[in-house]
Amino acid sequence: MTQEQLKMFIAVVEQGSFRGAAKAIFKTQPTISNAIKKLEEEFGFPLFHRDSYRPSLTKQGEAFYKQSKRVIQSLEQLSVMGHQLGAGIEPKFTVVISGIVELSPLLKQIKPIVLSFPNTDFSISTELLSGVMERVDNNEADLAFATLYGAESKHEWKKIGEVELVNVVAPGVFPGESVSQLEAAQLPQIVVRDTGHSGNKGNISLLEVGRRWLVNDYHTKKELTLAGLGWGRIPRHFIEDELKKSLLVPINVEGIKAFSSFDLCIIRNRERALGPIASRFWNFF
Repeated sequence: MTQEQLKMFIAVVEQGSFRGAAKAIFKTQPTISNAIKKLEEEFGFPLFHRDSYRPSLTKQGEAFYKQSKRVIQSLEQLSVMGHQLGAGIEPKFTVVISGIVELSPLLKQIKPIVLSFPNTDFSISTELLSGVMERVDNNEADLAFATLYGAESKHEWKKIGEVELVNVVAPGVFPGESVSQLEAAQLPQIVVRDTGHSGNKGNISLLEVGRRWLVNDYHTKKELTLAGLGWGRIPRHFIEDELKKSLLVPINVEGIKAFSSFDLCIIRNRERALGPIASRFWNFF
């Protein structure tokens, strides 16, 4: 059995006749007939009923046709992948996104790039604080979308937007819009857990006094804050509706502003060469 034989067999099925197949794939009719005959001899069953004007598939032929289509499609995909690998296109590509980023608009932007490389296995993961740069530095991620927390001279970045953090609490928990650290310490500060594995854990805007509750994501942080169980900084895009409805209110804590903005960047390790996919991402932003 050869790839050409399978292509001729499929052509007969889809064109409805040996003559139509010959025209469609630029083969002679005897060549196609001979190819079908060899397949039938090799496997010991007829592929077509030949007692009517047009060839129709036997029961075995129907099953063989379905599998033949899958085989040819796989071979074509393999061929495309081979050419892409020969051109240096990455077979695997990993993007790490900080949990602080609003995913929906970012994914909408990168979707066309991902879809233009159908034979590359893409992986997208989220990390928090030092976990982002750790993935980049350990060659576990080709690119990152995050703030510049933990960025060093070995990193290259482009600003692609901003993210605003709002220090919030449930209404009525504190007596005013500004409180001292001592007053704030009466309620736990809710903090997202740093996903990095090194000893350099994130400690941005943490009070030295008072209790802390560690959570794994901003959604949990938001729910605990809404319940009046603590306070802390949350990206505005997570709490836009709650701010409008005054279910959460901005709070100035001594040393921690109610509102703070950070650059959102695409980041890479300078020590790694940009492949075709990484270049497409880098040039897009």
